[in-house]
Amino acid sequence: MKNDMSVKTETKAVSGSARRVVGVVLGSFSVILLLSAVAYSVTANVVNWVTVDYLAYPVHEVAPFVVISGAILTIPIIIPTVLVSVKILQ
Repeated sequence: MKNDMSVKTETKAVSGSARRVVGVVLGSFSVILLLSAVAYSVTANVVNWVTVDYLAYPVHEVAPFVVISGAILTIPIIIPTVLVSVKILQ
């Protein structure tokens, strides 16, 4: 009987710890994703303004920049999420 209670208590502790980890990871991911989206939007608008409006480049020549920079942006989202999450959980 006594061992059964310790298993239940340990399971509850692990479950609470897992919830905390998931909460911290999702929270830090959301904040970093929001900040990255704002930075990406500003960057894309500035590049569009400079290249298309000011320098008169065709839009189809600027479009690859937006796609490539969006793909590269996954790195500064994932790495800070991991680093912030680990720091908070310590």
